[in-house]
Amino acid sequence: MAGAPSVLVVTDNDAIREELEFGLSGEAEVHTAREARDAWVWLQDRVPAGVIVDLQTGSAGGFALTRDMHATTRLGSVPVVILLDRYQDEWLARQAGAAAVFVKPIVAEEVFAALRAAAPTPG
Repeated sequence: MAGAPSVLVVTDNDAIREELEFGLSGEAEVHTAREARDAWVWLQDRVPAGVIVDLQTGSAGGFALTRDMHATTRLGSVPVVILLDRYQDEWLARQAGAAAVFVKPIVAEEVFAALRAAAPTPG
């Protein structure tokens, strides 16, 4: 999908990953990682238009990945949407630097709309 924005989806939940891949098809080039550690390795060579990260991602977790991204100059402006299991974690997600948060279950189109709205404007 030439010219489409690149989006990284980080989740070990197959159903969420499939919903996001299907929901974003035609709008974005979707890359996936099962764990935050794998996502960090992928991010060392790439700067996606946005990242969607499930709070429960195994090693390190979504909060740590988001904080680490925002602590770097190269990745600091990449918008991150964090998927939560409960509303009570929204404050922590915002402190980590999430541009938007969604409590599961999610609607892929709504998540991608939030990611687009958070993307920096060119120029």
